[in-house]
Amino acid sequence: MRELPKDIDADVVIEISRLLDDSALFVPVRVHELTARVRLKVKTGLPDRSIEELIVEMASLRRLAMAFELPGTENVVQIPERLPR
Repeated sequence: MRELPKDIDADVVIEISRLLDDSALFVPVRVHELTARVRLKVKTGLPDRSIEELIVEMASLRRLAMAFELPGTENVVQIPERLPR
């Protein structure tokens, strides 16, 4: 992973990592939804776009599938919920 800028909050990176490690329940990774989850857990001044970029970069390193749903709109293709095993 690239060296992070100084304005990136380490707590955000740790929380994204934790959520992605638990992503077996959230495959494909819903980028906008995960951004909202990070915001609920961590207080940060980072804009959503920066958090989304971190999520995409970290998920791609883990070779996880991603979904780029837009908040407030209907998805063209419904993403099925994955049931825990």
